[in-house]
Amino acid sequence: MLRDIDTRKLVQYAVFVSIIMLMGLTPWLGYIPLFGVDLVIVHLPVIIGGYLFSTKGGALLGFFYGLTSLVSSFIAPDMISVIVLGTNTGFGLYNLFLIIVILFLPRILTGVFAALTYQALRRVADIVAMGVAAVVGSLTNTVLLLGGLYVFAFPQTGAAMGLATGFTSAQLLNVLFGIVTVNGLLEAVAALIICTAVGKALVRLFAMPLAKRPRPDAQNNVNVDVKEK
Repeated sequence: MLRDIDTRKLVQYAVFVSIIMLMGLTPWLGYIPLFGVDLVIVHLPVIIGGYLFSTKGGALLGFFYGLTSLVSSFIAPDMISVIVLGTNTGFGLYNLFLIIVILFLPRILTGVFAALTYQALRRVADIVAMGVAAVVGSLTNTVLLLGGLYVFAFPQTGAAMGLATGFTSAQLLNVLFGIVTVNGLLEAVAALIICTAVGKALVRLFAMPLAKRPRPDAQNNVNVDVKEK
């Protein structure tokens, strides 16, 4: 029985990791162009994983999300890739630090905070807990990512965003706040709708014992018996 449970959990993790890798590395699947901005939805399986696998599972899935970000930085560089990998400044220990605090830490904490929020509110109402956790997880990813750029890569971020030499902190904050307002809120709404709908179904399915789950072949057997009679 214990071996069956471990195998079942391993398969569940493998499915979520596969979805995250597919979404993170497939153009227009995890990052959808919408009204001139990129709507990020790779974090949605991480949030749902927080519902299902608690904080450790959410952190693990967040790590794989960060891994897809790192791989994408090499195969399809964007503005953040230029900053983190030091394309214009050279790669060193500082860039390794940026990889951890910008590409990995926000993604890992997305799963952790989503799981903690869900666990804290599920006694109130499961669907409310999922909705709030989805918004918290999504905003965690956005705010920590942009906050990390501001705190740890201030000059590189301003230059990459096209600000004039000698720009002020207020100017960069205005740009970042605009990104949070547009991208962050769109992603939070998408997370609220999708994670709540999908999460509700999966939480119910994952909680169901294997013996009680509907089997496709069971319905086929019933049809065969009816025809024979």
